[in-house]
Amino acid sequence: MVEADIKISELRHLTNSLFDSLEGQGVDSIHVRQSQYWKVYFADAFELGPPALVMGDVYDDLNDVRAEVKGPNDDTTLWHAFMHLSGLINIVAYAAENGDLAKRVAMEKHL
Repeated sequence: MVEADIKISELRHLTNSLFDSLEGQGVDSIHVRQSQYWKVYFADAFELGPPALVMGDVYDDLNDVRAEVKGPNDDTTLWHAFMHLSGLINIVAYAAENGDLAKRVAMEKHL
């Protein structure tokens, strides 16, 4: 394995491009059928041994990210916010795979 740096600006660009693509397809929300999910804590995910599973919840993730974005941006809140953001990114991928991306309805057609 080769060590290297990943630029934050590239991650931001890639993430924004993916969300821009969803919005460009008319997707404006995610239908959440099951909010609880299994996850592996990030520290365990990078160990070579088998990780322990823990239960996560997308609504807890969303509320924590909302609170942490408004709060101080120190090392503690940053790792915690990104851990919860990963759960939200997983629900986007899950929804895309399972047809749970909701497209906006053009109200003009109904008028």
